[in-house]
Amino acid sequence: MAFKLTYSDGQETDYDDSTKWEVEDGVVKMGREAGKWTVFVSPSHWATLELVSGKDRDKQDEGKHKDDKDDHEEDEDDGDSEKADDKEGKGKKNGS
Repeated sequence: MAFKLTYSDGQETDYDDSTKWEVEDGVVKMGREAGKWTVFVSPSHWATLELVSGKDRDKQDEGKHKDDKDDHEEDEDDGDSEKADDKEGKGKKNGS
């Protein structure tokens, strides 16, 4: 099951369904196979662990692709292209 681990410094990391994990005495153990742990996170280094079911995760990702830009980023790109046009004289009105 996918989950989100929030570290004590506030950093959040999402893990997918392929990551196996277990909590024992406050230690988060993670790895690609259950029982063969490759990462251990001490109780002083993590704050919360939230489970994310497949359905919930699909709703969050619905319609988005990791390469998609946010609307804000697209606006910034448009502004840059207009500035470039102005420097080349393309953005000026007729008769200027």
